[in-house]
Amino acid sequence: MNEPVSRRTFLQQGTGLTLAAGLSGPRLFAGEGPEPIQTFRRGGMLYRRLGQTDLFVSALSFGSHVNPGYRQSAKQGSALTEKGQARRDRHISKAFDYGVNMVDTYENAGQWQPMAKLVRTQREKVLVSICRQFPNFVGKNIDDAARLFGHVDMYRIYVGDGPGVDEKILEDWDVMRTAKKTGKVRAIGISTHSQRMMSSALEELEGLDYIMFPYNFIHARSDYSEFLPKAVRRKVGLIAIKPLAAGSIVKLDPRARPGSTPENPRIELYQNRNRPVLPAVVQKLTESLGRSPDETLCQSALRFVYSRPFMTSAMPGMFQEHELDDNYAALQSHLKLSQAEQDVLDAAHKLSSAYGPTWLPPHYRWLDQRWRVPT
Repeated sequence: MNEPVSRRTFLQQGTGLTLAAGLSGPRLFAGEGPEPIQTFRRGGMLYRRLGQTDLFVSALSFGSHVNPGYRQSAKQGSALTEKGQARRDRHISKAFDYGVNMVDTYENAGQWQPMAKLVRTQREKVLVSICRQFPNFVGKNIDDAARLFGHVDMYRIYVGDGPGVDEKILEDWDVMRTAKKTGKVRAIGISTHSQRMMSSALEELEGLDYIMFPYNFIHARSDYSEFLPKAVRRKVGLIAIKPLAAGSIVKLDPRARPGSTPENPRIELYQNRNRPVLPAVVQKLTESLGRSPDETLCQSALRFVYSRPFMTSAMPGMFQEHELDDNYAALQSHLKLSQAEQDVLDAAHKLSSAYGPTWLPPHYRWLDQRWRVPT
């Protein structure tokens, strides 16, 4: 009996590509490891390539969730009060000054129109990220967004936490692929909390550019052992939502600034059923973060996400101006530590060059001849 093949494999075979059904790749980081994501620096911001697209996303992005303290009911969904919207606009403008170039924008939070107004004079510098919020036809949702913003840089659908991709998701996906081909959308992706759904999407959704999924120092040690290797091998962009566990890590941090309030007071693993994690367990996990004396726990947790070479961006929600400042400072800390580590390596390389092969014991000097990188 022939083994069933995924929709992705069927499409690839039909277009003459060479990836065979059921072909398994190397383990994550085994051997030479994955090819590094393309990056560049501008000012204090780091930008990473989103999958195989031509988009470069800031390592820190601005999340879609709005401050619940300023939310009010609207005709569809909710909206911010005048004071709350002014605060959010001010925070996003400051994020732009820091070099943040991607803002996730929820329609059901009343953010489409304010965002369009905010980016009007700098549209080509900002990546507008949209997720279908209402049970509308995807094609109409994309058309409405493209009409308002000129085009949609990143469009995704939330695919739920079911066992895998179903026919309805496939129908929506085909519409999204067409929208990308016609230039209305530049990159297409999904968001989900389920590893099973993520793995299914990798197999079934042809042309998948990125996945948004919960990722933080807790999840990294609890989940994604199957999904991450596949995603990295296929060069799918990976964006961390809940990088601070919906802000719940604040509760564990005695150095947290006054006014920092978690959106979700329970520390959870986001799967089919949200499972609370005991604070004692989280406390144990923090020991491996290598927190510096002047860092808050939230900063070191975010620095952990920045340091993952396979992650494109971290996208926390930011309700207070100091949260934006702290998240940017965490990136600066990561970049400085990375440079310091590189400086140490460079110094060691120069020292070994000065000593020549004698820096090794005699029976290992053949290693220097074989593996030394020319200078």
